[in-house]
Amino acid sequence: MGSGKHSSDEEVEFDFEYVKNLMIIVVIVAIIVGIVFGVYSLVNKMKETKVEPTSVKEKGIAQSDYNVLGKIVIDKIKVEQPILDSVEEKAMENGVIKLYGGNLNEEGNFCIAGHNYENIFKNLDEMDLGNEIEIVDNEQNSTKYKITEISSVEPTDLNLLRKEEGKTQITLITCENYSMKRLIIKAEMDK
Repeated sequence: MGSGKHSSDEEVEFDFEYVKNLMIIVVIVAIIVGIVFGVYSLVNKMKETKVEPTSVKEKGIAQSDYNVLGKIVIDKIKVEQPILDSVEEKAMENGVIKLYGGNLNEEGNFCIAGHNYENIFKNLDEMDLGNEIEIVDNEQNSTKYKITEISSVEPTDLNLLRKEEGKTQITLITCENYSMKRLIIKAEMDK
């Protein structure tokens, strides 16, 4: 008892090697958690673009629910869809819609929008300059268009929607890169 120290007052040696190893384990666990969270987020993002029924007929919605202006036929990517005269989200979930423009196959720029679902515009990115797109009006008049421009733009970029005087054009629009960009395909009447 002469030293004045209790048994609980013993010096504790600090083990830096133990702390260093513990910190390495914490960092590794944090990295693994980050990777797992990233994969989970990516899977959830991919679920948002899941394959769904894509045509008005597949969804069981009567075409009479919408005014059908005609149809678009793209043989290269096996697309044949009615063009609905509506900008409602419900209409776009069921096919392609007239976004902007006058009448089908008349001078101006007729803009058609569709989701990148199967059988709609999912494979639009496979199109090349010079490929054909066919627009059939309700009187069964068929007009062929040749692709003249393919662009990836910001969702707010509306420059490709403008019409060019003296030309009969169509512009196809769909989302890409998880809706961060818009794929724009512009085509002119094949004369």
